[in-house]
Amino acid sequence: MAEKALVVSYGDLGFNADDLLQKLHELDKELMQLSQFVGLVYGSGFEAQPDLLQKVAELIPVIGNSTATLMAVKSASVFFATMQKLNIKHPETYEKLPADADLSLYVYKFSGGSGGVHIKPAKSIQSHLLENHYFQSKIEGLSVSLLFIANGDEVELVGFNEQWLSANEHVSFRYGGAVSHADLSVDVQQQLLSAAKQLTVAFGLVGLNSLDAIVQKTNVGVEQVYVLEINPRLSATVDLYGVDDKALLYRHTQACLNQQLDSMGRQPQHELGVKSKAHAIVYADIDVVLMAGMVWPSWVTDSPIQINTPLKIMAGAPVCSVFAYADNADAAKKEVLTRVRQIKKLLQSTN
Repeated sequence: MAEKALVVSYGDLGFNADDLLQKLHELDKELMQLSQFVGLVYGSGFEAQPDLLQKVAELIPVIGNSTATLMAVKSASVFFATMQKLNIKHPETYEKLPADADLSLYVYKFSGGSGGVHIKPAKSIQSHLLENHYFQSKIEGLSVSLLFIANGDEVELVGFNEQWLSANEHVSFRYGGAVSHADLSVDVQQQLLSAAKQLTVAFGLVGLNSLDAIVQKTNVGVEQVYVLEINPRLSATVDLYGVDDKALLYRHTQACLNQQLDSMGRQPQHELGVKSKAHAIVYADIDVVLMAGMVWPSWVTDSPIQINTPLKIMAGAPVCSVFAYADNADAAKKEVLTRVRQIKKLLQSTN
């Protein structure tokens, strides 16, 4: 649907700042004036460098959370202190572990990271600690997320999702995929919504945001939600609802610019009568070469653009995404993981 698409170089900290700003300046000249547009909607790529978002905002209005909000939510010390104050359950989090801590029980995270590749076992970290990193206790359970729209005071449900990892020997917590309309208990849903509401008020969140959490079942069968983080921008799970809800971007814009929410009492998901959508990222298990003219199945997206010469993709790098629809989340997840295996077989047969 885009009139124009530009590729910007990307690294460990997100967008290459100079490249992104140069591309925007070029667009400004080509289109006469970027400020003629309603604004710029952003996803990941700014968490580790909120100042870059501020520079972008000087060229074109930003439709989303402000630089100050992004900086606060992605500061581990600020975010987890706020959750402590609000009595929102979360894993134990430290900037420096106690001397007697069992390292096998903790992971090491980068505050501005995304996609999970930045998360490492704490025991793999040497004595030197990096800025904007923190330790967090590992919690076993179901990985879930809540996609919601906020107006700084109230939240509107978009959907509850289940997420999973695509781990290998080098990356233990790499993002694998997600499925919409996850079958979560009413209690878990309420815990997620309550945390989102409290954090929205505390940080003044606006527009589309996602809350990541772990659901752990206690010995007596009680389900407890532990909040991991807020992604204060469009997240990967927005993709799971774009087809069902074509007005999602409009609702994001209205919430950001006018503090208007579409509906304060949207129906529970099980009454919506829509199919669950799952997506998953296919990573190369080995170095692979994609040949020119390669034909992808219709359920593949994010595939490399049409190539005229063979393209080498290194082991561990993403190749494409796949998606699937089904009547419920479990069936959609099963189908999308089958399709991941099918693409991997296709890659192996051609390499």
